Order: sequence, then C-alpha cells, then structure tokens
Amino acid sequence: RSSGINAEYGVEMPDGTVKRFVWTPKYDPRYPAFNKGPKCTQYFIDFQKCIWKKGEGYKPCDWFRHHYEHVCPQPWIEKWNDQLDRGVFPSKQLLKWQNKYPKAPAVEED
Repeated sequence: RSSGINAEYGVEMPDGTVKRFVWTPKYDPRYPAFNKGPKCTQYFIDFQKCIWKKGEGYKPCDWFRHHYEHVCPQPWIEKWNDQLDRGVFPSKQLLKWQNKYPKAPAVEED
C-alpha cells in the first residue's frame, strides 16, 4: 500500500505470520534539496536504462523502480510511460544509452 513517499509491505514469514514494514527511499546525496523533480526523473531514466541493458524482470533494476514510484507523482509516471510507448520520451540521455547498447531480452523468472 503506497502512501506518498512511504510504502507499507507485508512479508510472509516461514511460520505463516505476516510481518509488516515501511519502505522509504534512502537519502541520495546527488539530490540534497527539497525539489524532488530532478531526482524523480533520474530514477525513472535509470530504471529504463537498466531494463534496456539487462532485460525486463532483472531484479536489481527494481531498486530504481521502487524509488521513482515513491518519489514521482503518478501522473508524471503515466505520461512518461505513454511517451515511451509512442517513442517520444524526451531524454537525450536515454536515447544515447539505447543507441550505445542493444536491447536485452526479458529475464525469465524461476
């Protein structure tokens, strides 16, 4: 359950009980200011770069996804995903990455 920048998760323990914890993005020294816009955008781009190079389903990429989902406003994420689907996402950084590396196939989950 997401509530702004924090999210509450339940993890099932071996004895069958469910332990609840709150996940919060950790401090990122690249973005010490209150304005979360640049931080949000960079996490989204870093996630796209990660899945481009390593493949969708690559678990370490989830670190970036968790961060942008909890820092970015939902309308921004929806807009960016729509732009990616249409091939008009405005990021020179991401375009350079996509031209430099071939797109990796999706990772098979066990």
